[in-house]
Amino acid sequence: MTTYLVERYLPGRDRAWLEEALARLPRNDVEVSYLGSLYVPSDDSCFCRFSAPDEENVRRFNELAGVPFARVVAVIELVPDRKGEPACASSD
Repeated sequence: MTTYLVERYLPGRDRAWLEEALARLPRNDVEVSYLGSLYVPSDDSCFCRFSAPDEENVRRFNELAGVPFARVVAVIELVPDRKGEPACASSD
């Protein structure tokens, strides 16, 4: 599975609206998993992460829930190792 970032720009909407919208995301979709979000209220934006086999599934998932988005892009998540050092993605 690939991880995708969904960018949302939500002028005039607040955290409560966003939480209600995200609660509409399907919970039983076997192909797409919602991994969490970062909400940036000062920019009226939100970045959500999903795991899915392809971009089209992520688009469908969000459209079915009626949650607006600007774009969907594949990402590589880098997490710190146990010592807190940045991890490097393998090129294999």
